[in-house]
Amino acid sequence: MPAIWHIYHVNNCRHATPPKDKLVIIVCVSVKYMGLFINKAIHPFIKKNPDLLACQVVIKASDHKCLSYDSYVNCTRLFPFEADELSNVKDAVNSQTKTEIKTAVALSTTIEKCYKKII
Repeated sequence: MPAIWHIYHVNNCRHATPPKDKLVIIVCVSVKYMGLFINKAIHPFIKKNPDLLACQVVIKASDHKCLSYDSYVNCTRLFPFEADELSNVKDAVNSQTKTEIKTAVALSTTIEKCYKKII
């Protein structure tokens, strides 16, 4: 059973465009497991939009052994996952990063309020 606040490697992630391997953090369970993408860089569109930029959280490689370099958690969009997509657990999210993610999610104008309350 997948655990909340853990990083998973999702092979050929159906939510990525185009589908590709992604690291995701599961942050809550509603009807399905809900997760946020970890990206190696911030998309240029997000960099130009202060509201979206405020919802990017640095996740440090020094704190998470599954990362090869510092990356970014995009807290602007949640994605649903099935349990069988989350079989490759990599690492637990540390408490500081968890707090920063919760703060970014609270600021997000693109995540539904019902999920903000659960997270």
